[in-house]
Amino acid sequence: MNTDAPDNSINGHTVLLVDDEKMVLEVGKAILQRLGNTVITAASGEEALDRFVRHRKSIGCVVLDLTMPGMNGLATFKRLRKLSPNLPIIIASGLAIDQVTSQFGDMQPSSVIQKPYQVADLSAKIQGILNG
Repeated sequence: MNTDAPDNSINGHTVLLVDDEKMVLEVGKAILQRLGNTVITAASGEEALDRFVRHRKSIGCVVLDLTMPGMNGLATFKRLRKLSPNLPIIIASGLAIDQVTSQFGDMQPSSVIQKPYQVADLSAKIQGILNG
């Protein structure tokens, strides 16, 4: 799977999609592309940081899995926010929203989406964040 993306998006925005499950990455990428976005994928927190540093000028939003081996979503979130304090980050989790937000303290994500996410929900979250 090619995880590199061009430095700009053609029809929409560039989204960094981070999840350790290959199927979630494939389906999420297809959904986001169908919605007109360019997608950069990462299968771990470490990979997400690398992709973000390489493509930071073009990434408009991150969809980040909360539960991953190694560098989990919370640690990845904190590192991404240090690199770019205003970066819109959507946390994806199977946990209830209040269980997710309670883990983040004062530095909250831009939004939370429950997994498995539906096309309409993901579209609404991303468009709401990126289009203000």
